[in-house]
Order: sequence, then C-alpha cells, then structure tokens
Amino acid sequence: MSKDKPKGGLGKGLDVLFGGSEAAEQTVSAPEFHRNITELNPKTDEQILFIELENIKANPYQPRKEFDSAELSDLAESIKQKGVIQAITVRKLDDGGYELISGERRLRASKIAGIEKIPAYVLDVTAKEDLLEIALIENIQRANLNSIEVAEGYKRLIDECALRQEDVAVKVGKSRSAVANTLRLLTLPDEIKLSIKKGEISEGHARSILAMDNDVDKMLLFKRITTENLSVRKTEELTKKKKTKAAPREKKIYEITDQNKAAIKFLEEKFMEHFGTRVRLNPSSPTTGTIIIEYYTAEDLERIIDLCKK
Repeated sequence: MSKDKPKGGLGKGLDVLFGGSEAAEQTVSAPEFHRNITELNPKTDEQILFIELENIKANPYQPRKEFDSAELSDLAESIKQKGVIQAITVRKLDDGGYELISGERRLRASKIAGIEKIPAYVLDVTAKEDLLEIALIENIQRANLNSIEVAEGYKRLIDECALRQEDVAVKVGKSRSAVANTLRLLTLPDEIKLSIKKGEISEGHARSILAMDNDVDKMLLFKRITTENLSVRKTEELTKKKKTKAAPREKKIYEITDQNKAAIKFLEEKFMEHFGTRVRLNPSSPTTGTIIIEYYTAEDLERIIDLCKK
C-alpha cells in the first residue's frame, strides 16, 4: 500500500472521516433529505448523496461483530426524532449500488427507524487495502469496540495492509506500547477472549491475566475472577503475590515415567479445578509424596480451608 497519496484522494476522505469537514457535525433531519448538497456541505467538495438504504451493501471489513440491540433501539429512536446526525461513508459499485465503508450502527438504526434514505459521503476508493484501512481505523477510533475487537483490528491492519505497529499507532492516535499491549490480548486462551467480548471481564482483568506465566495459571486466575467476582485491583494483587511468592518446583527424588507424568498432570488439574489455585504433586517414591496447595492471601487460605472441610 502506497504511503504517499495524492491530495484529493484517500487523504481527503480521511479528513472527512476524522473531522476535516464541518459537515460531519451537522444534523441532517428527515425532512431535509432533499436539500441542495452545497447548502448542506458548503465548505467541502466531497460528494454527499441521500441514498436508499436498500441500495447499500454491508461492509465486508466491519471489525465489530456484536451490536447491542438496546443501543440500536435508542439510536433508532433518536434518528426518528432528530435525523441522522452524521453522514455514513460509502463507495460506488460497478452495478450502480453502494458499499458501506463506515457507519454500520447508523445504517442499522436507520433501518429500525424505518427511514428510506440516509445521507452518505461517497468516497472514491477502490483498492482493498484502502477500504480496509479506512473501515478499521474509523471503527477503532469511534465505535465502542471491546478490546479483543480492537486487537483484531490492529492485527488486520498489520497483516492485510502491511503496516508496522508504529504505523498503526500513528493512524489510531495511540502509543506504540499501547498498540503492542492490546495485541498481546490475542495470545490469551479462547475462553478468556470470548469472555472479554461478552463483557464478562474487563480489559484490566485481561492484562492481569496476561502477567501469569502459562495458560494453566491464566485459566485458574480467570476462573477465580468470574466465580468470585474479583475487582481489577484485587486481581492485580493476586497476580503480584503469585509472582513474588511462587515456590520453586522441587527436585524429584526418583525418576518418573511418562505414564506417571500423565497421571500426575491429570490429578494436578483435577485438584486445581477444585481449589481454584495452583496445586502440585511431588512424588518421592511410587507410593509416597507431597501435595502443595498454593495460596496468596489470608482470604485465599480461608477459602481453601473451607473447601477442604466440604
């Protein structure tokens, strides 16, 4: 993807999207659908049309997967009362129709509101990379995406638009470290990523989970967060205590066979599921050994003791 774009091309389109046009802040109410374009948008020569909703195809690069039905209903009611506050952006297709670039929520809410046409900026964009870049950046900057959707958007910009993390940081107005930390969320186990998407745990929880050394510890901490409704602060405290108090793995006294290793791992996982913390079995002979149940706070110990009593 070319870094230098001629004036009046994609650069102008991005100006419109990100505040270069005063028209972006104007209200376009339903009775005004047939106003003259120059009257509506006197300070830019970007083309605005009032397009029938049925002629607009979905955005194939939409990074947002989940749309809150209550929020869409509220937006639809607002559109009924005040109209579409900001025009969506589309591109013209060869068959005479249009393809959405940005404004998915406005388009969906307009359909719910029952209006027939919607104001739209028509951008002269044809390259896949440009379409993807505009759609992703606009959604990342404006939409209420969850952190996993943002991370997936960053990754697509890197993979499909041949951008570096530094380039992504500049385009979305974040620091390089912020982009890198968000991308790290994609390394979490799938169950945790799904929980973030559903809003069950926050990005703060997720960053604490990332501090754990392995997936087993990550899942154990995740289970405690969800079952005990831990705050982000409490989760951070547990993470710090785990890092400072984790006991080193004891040296085995005798050689363990592969079969025994599999059995030990199975038993450890069962213990960890029950106690919600790390448990290690250290056999010292074929019939003897120790069980180590880790705890990190006084409350943690009381919880384990209660479980032992049951």
